[in-house]
Amino acid sequence: MKLYIVRHGETNYNVLGLHNADPAIRVVLTEKGIQDAKGVARKLQSTKIDQIFVSELPRTQETAHIINHEHQAPITIDARLNDIDAGFEGKSVDEYHALRDAAPDSYNFRYEGHEAPSDVHDRIANFLGSLRASPTLQNQNILVVTSKHCYRHFQSLIDGIDPHQTLRKEILNGQILEREI
Repeated sequence: MKLYIVRHGETNYNVLGLHNADPAIRVVLTEKGIQDAKGVARKLQSTKIDQIFVSELPRTQETAHIINHEHQAPITIDARLNDIDAGFEGKSVDEYHALRDAAPDSYNFRYEGHEAPSDVHDRIANFLGSLRASPTLQNQNILVVTSKHCYRHFQSLIDGIDPHQTLRKEILNGQILEREI
C-alpha cells in the first residue's frame, strides 16, 4: 500500500495563528490554501488514487475535494484524523506551544484534561493499524488529508522517528509525505 499524507491548504485560522479542532467551526481555505490544494492536485495528477481519508474538519475535506477533482476516488471521513483537541479552540497556537514546551514532558502535556500529543499519536497508530489490516487496501494508493499535528505522527510512526522529536517539526500547508507501508 502506498500512502500519500497531505497537510490541508492554508486556512483563515493559519493566517491568524489560531487553533481549531472543532469540526462545527467553519475554518476555510484562503485563496492561497486553494492554490496549495491545486498544487498537490498537480503533483498527484498522474498518480492513481484509489481511496481518500479525511478528518471531520472542513479544511481537510475542502482540500481533498480539490485534489480529488481528477481522481474521483471515494472519500471517507475518519475522526481519528482530527487535529489535536488541545483545549485551545480559537486561541493562539503559539500560546499553546509555549505551555506545552515548558511542561516537564511535552509529549504527554495535557491542558485542562484535553488531548495530549501522545493521545493523537495513539489515534494515528490505530488508524494505520486499520489500514494495514484491510485486505482491500493492500495494493492501493491511499491519500490522507489531515492537520500538521497528525502529519507529524504519521511520519514518526512510519519512519520510526521518536515522536518527541517531531512535536515542533515544521510542515507546510500542502506538503506531501509519500510512503510505502
